[in-house]
Amino acid sequence: MKIAPHALNQRGFVSDTVENRVSDLHEMFADPSIRAIVAAIGGNHSCHLLPWLDFDLIRAHPTILMGFSDITVLNVAIWVKTGLVTFNGPALLTDFAEYPRMFEYTERSFLNTLCRPKPVGVIEPSRFWTEEFLHWSQKKDLERARHLEPAEGPVWLRQGFAEGALIGGCIESLEHLRGTAFWPDFGDAILFLETSEMKPTPETVDAMLMDYQNMGVLDQIRGLLFGRPMRYSSSEKQDLYQVLLDRTSAYDFPIVAELDFGHTAPQFVLPIGCRARVDTTKESIEIIEGSVS
Repeated sequence: MKIAPHALNQRGFVSDTVENRVSDLHEMFADPSIRAIVAAIGGNHSCHLLPWLDFDLIRAHPTILMGFSDITVLNVAIWVKTGLVTFNGPALLTDFAEYPRMFEYTERSFLNTLCRPKPVGVIEPSRFWTEEFLHWSQKKDLERARHLEPAEGPVWLRQGFAEGALIGGCIESLEHLRGTAFWPDFGDAILFLETSEMKPTPETVDAMLMDYQNMGVLDQIRGLLFGRPMRYSSSEKQDLYQVLLDRTSAYDFPIVAELDFGHTAPQFVLPIGCRARVDTTKESIEIIEGSVS
């Protein structure tokens, strides 16, 4: 394992200057000994890097990039500009450093998606989940394992069949890309979205989805996947899922919610740009295209 030269720095509310952060990313992509770049954690300022990224360098050195939350910005922008598959998946602090060890469900998804040149196939739901946060700075995470809740499985909100390229990530992070050259073409896509630990209200998500409708995104997509929302009560989840149905009532694409990706744990990996299939009659979500060579 190699830690980027400036990865452990701190400069106010970000890890380092734009120049140093960009330099780290370029160095990691250009280093032939590095097979995968895994984000340590998220944040809210990957958007700082976009004007300065050398997409020709990145395209010329295909390397796995994986993370979630704020890393959505890099995942989507790099895919848009280079065509390279990127990965919405576990980060170092939030998942790989799980105490006493990484959740088997997350590890298995990581290995199956990134370590073999075959389609992942059907995604099986986890039998448990957690949103408990044991603060790293106080080393609370080293005192005990997090409390686990039984998982009830996906919520099949609207029936249907869809096949298309997976595009998406954290809905708040995607806001940074709207109106820019890094916003993707959602034609023939399966859109996947999740909410951060900041817990945007159902009303806020409703407004964001209305923006997507006004932008024509909902006219383009083939299906919608929604990750398990963090810190929502049962009633708030129901309100959120009703928002998904109400805001897309003019469309007939399938919608599946309460899925194992995003800010709760464990999580499965979603390869951005790879084709997937949603079949609600079979209650099946399947990744049908390999993501690595």
